[in-house]
Amino acid sequence: MTGFVRRFLLILAMVCFAAGAAQAQDPPSANATSAQIIADLDTKGADYEAAKASVAQTLPSEDRAALRERVLAIQGSAEQAVTALTPMLDAMDKRIADLGEASETEAPDIKAQREALKKERTDLDSAIKRARLLATNARDSVETINRMLAEEFNRSTFERVSSPLTGRFWNSIALSMRFDILRATSFGRDTLEGVTEGFSGSGALVFAASLGVSLVLLYPVRRRLRAVGRRFAIAQAPGTRARRSGLALWFILVGTLTASLSFLLFGQGLRWAGVLTEEADALLTSFIGAASFGAFIVSLGGGLLLVDQPSWRLLPLSNDAAARLRPYPSLAAILVTIGITVVAFNRIVGASPSSTVAANLAIAVAYMILIGSVLLTLRRLRRAQVENTTPTALRSVVTLTTLVCWLALIVSVLAALQGYVNLSLFIGRQTVWITVVCASAYLLLVVVDDLCTTIFSPEAWTGRAAYEALGLKPSTVGQLGVALSALLRIGVVLLALAMIFAPFGPGTDAIFSQLGDPLMITVGGFTLEPGAVLRALIALALGIAAMRLVRRWLNETYLPTTELDAGARNSVSMIVSYAGIILAGFWGLTSLGIGLERIALVVSALSVGIGFGLQAITQNFVSGLILLAERPVKLGDSVRIGTDEGDVRRISVRSTEIQLPDRSTLIVPNSEFITKPIRNMTLADPVGRVQIAFSVHPSADPLAIRKAVMEIFDEHPAVLEDPKPNVFIDSIADGKVNFNCFAFVASPRQAYSTRSAILFSVLERFQADDVKLAPTVT
Repeated sequence: MTGFVRRFLLILAMVCFAAGAAQAQDPPSANATSAQIIADLDTKGADYEAAKASVAQTLPSEDRAALRERVLAIQGSAEQAVTALTPMLDAMDKRIADLGEASETEAPDIKAQREALKKERTDLDSAIKRARLLATNARDSVETINRMLAEEFNRSTFERVSSPLTGRFWNSIALSMRFDILRATSFGRDTLEGVTEGFSGSGALVFAASLGVSLVLLYPVRRRLRAVGRRFAIAQAPGTRARRSGLALWFILVGTLTASLSFLLFGQGLRWAGVLTEEADALLTSFIGAASFGAFIVSLGGGLLLVDQPSWRLLPLSNDAAARLRPYPSLAAILVTIGITVVAFNRIVGASPSSTVAANLAIAVAYMILIGSVLLTLRRLRRAQVENTTPTALRSVVTLTTLVCWLALIVSVLAALQGYVNLSLFIGRQTVWITVVCASAYLLLVVVDDLCTTIFSPEAWTGRAAYEALGLKPSTVGQLGVALSALLRIGVVLLALAMIFAPFGPGTDAIFSQLGDPLMITVGGFTLEPGAVLRALIALALGIAAMRLVRRWLNETYLPTTELDAGARNSVSMIVSYAGIILAGFWGLTSLGIGLERIALVVSALSVGIGFGLQAITQNFVSGLILLAERPVKLGDSVRIGTDEGDVRRISVRSTEIQLPDRSTLIVPNSEFITKPIRNMTLADPVGRVQIAFSVHPSADPLAIRKAVMEIFDEHPAVLEDPKPNVFIDSIADGKVNFNCFAFVASPRQAYSTRSAILFSVLERFQADDVKLAPTVT
C-alpha cells in the first residue's frame, strides 16, 4: 500500500475525530516487578541490535519507515523502563539507609538482608544505565533513519531524466517498451489463469455473492442512509448551526464508509474465490486503498458543495459556483485512483525505469490539466462576481491561495519539461493532497465550533443543565463553549499541518540543510545558514499569523460573550497582541539558532543605550503597560489633559489617541497619563453635569422662576431623574437675585448640547412670562 493511501487512512481518522494515534508500546504496568521490567528491557535490547543491523541495509522506503517505527517503539520502552525503575532505586536507597551503617556485631539476618538489598540495588542501577544507553542509541538510530529517508526522498523527487522535448527520452521508452509489454502480458496471463481456475468451481458463487453485497452497499444502502440523515436533520434535529454541519459530516461518513466497505467486500470476494496470484493480490490491495481514498474525495466534495441546497451549504458559494465545481471532486478521485494503481502496477510487474518515468509523466500531465481546469473555473467565477468588489479577509486568502496554486502549476510544468518528472508528479499530488486536507480541516473546524457552541449554549438544555448543576452563570457556560471550541480547533489545525507535511516524511531538517551549504555565513562565531533563515522567517510569519488569529478570535468571538466593557476588551486584546509578537520574535530567533543566552547578552549590551538614548520610548512603553493593566484611563473615557478635552479612542503601548470635539486626533505619550494630573470625567460616574447661572430683579417671583426652570428640566429627554435636577438661589447682592441651576445627563458628551437647548428654552419661557434678566455677578 502506497504512502498516499496511508495518508488517506490518517485523514479518514481525522474526519472521524480519531486524531490521537495509538501508542506502539504500552507503558509498564504499575504492578510490574523490577525483574519483569529488566527482562523486558533485555528483550528490547536484543530487538534493537537486530534493528540496528538492518539500518545500514538497502531497504525500500516503506520498510525503512517501518524500521523507524520499530526503533521508536524500542526507545519509548527504554524511556518508560527508566521512569519505572528510578522510583524503585530511590526506594531501595531509602531501605538501605534505614538499616544504618554496617557493623561487625549486627545480626546475620540483617547482614544478609543488607547484602540482598545491595545486590538488588546494583541490578536496578545497572538496568537504569542500560535503559538510558538503549534510549540514546535508539534516538541516534532514529536520526540516522530520518536522514536516510530525507536523502532518499530528495534523491527520488529531484531525480532528473532526459527532457520530454528531446528524442532521447522517447527513444529510451521505445527501447524498453517491448520488455515491459512482455512483463505486463505475463502478469495478465497469470492473473487470467487464476481467475479461470478459481471460477471453475464454487468460487464463482462466492464472488457473485460478495459482488452483490458490495453493489447493495454502494448504491441502495448509501442512498437510503443519506435520505435518513437528511430527513432527521430537517424534521427532528434542533434548529441550530450544528444541524447543518452535522448533515454535511453525515453525508461524508456515509459516502466514504459504504464505498470503502463495498470495495473491501469486492476484493475479499476475489480472495475467497481463490482467483488471485500474489502479485494480483498486491495490486488489488493498492486499488482498494486508492478507490477508498477517491470515495472520500467525492464524498467530501459533495458534502461541502451540496448543489441545489444553498441553505445547508457550509462553503460561502453560490449555486452556480457549486454547480461548476461539482465535477472536479469526481475527476480528482478518478485521477488519484488511476495514478496510485498505475504506480503500484509498475512496481509489481517490475517495469523498466523508462516506462515508469513515462507513466509518471502521464499522471503528472493529468494532474496539471485538472489543477489548471479548477483554477480557470475559479477565475471565471470571480470575473462573474464583479459586483462584489469589497476586499475582505476571505477574499484575500482565496486570492493568495489561487496565486500559490498557479505558481505550483507553473513550477510543475517547467519541472516536467526540464526532466524532473518525479518532482512534477509530486507537486501535482501534493496540491490535491493539501486541498483535501484543508477541505477536511475546514469541515472539522465548522463542526467543532457548531457542536461546542450548541452544547454549551445557555438556551440549549445541555447548557441549562450545566449552569444549574455547577452553579455557573449562563454567560460563563457560553464562554466555556467558545473556549473549548478554540482548543479543539487548534488541535484540528495542528493535525492538518502535520498531515500536510506528512508526504515529506521524517527528517525534513535534512531538506533545509541542503538548501545552500556554500552560502553559510559566519559572523562573530555564529553561523548563519540559508535553511535556518528560511525556518526563522516561516516561524516568524506563523507566529504573527497565529497572534492575529487569536486577537481576531478574542475581539469577535470570545470577548463579546464576556461581561467586560469596551475598555477592558481593548486592554486584553492589546496585551495578547504584544505578548504574541514577543513570543513570535523569540520563536524566530530560536529557529535561527540564536539561543536565549545570546538574546540576554544582546539585551544587556543594549541596556546602556536603552537607559539614555531610548529612555523616553522605554518610559512610554512601561506607562502603556500600566495603563492597560490598571486602566485609570480606558477606551471611551472622556478626559481632560491640559487645556484639551476629548474621548479616548485607542490605547497602544506607546501612545494614546484622543478624539477632540473638532474631530481632530490628539496623540498623547502614555507617560503623560502616569506622571501628570489627568481629569477623567467618566472613571467613577459617567454622568455629565449641566450648570446654568442667571440673575433676575428682586421684584421677580423666585418660586415661579424655580417652577419654570424645573419644568424645563423635566421636559428635556436628556435630563436624568436620578440624580435629581435642582434650582438654587446662589446669592442676593447688588440689587439682584443670583440663581444657580444644576441638571445631569447620561454622559459628559451630552452636557454641552443639553445646556444649549435648556438655555434656549429658559430664554423663551422668561420672555413669555415677562421675566427680566439682570446682569450676572462676576
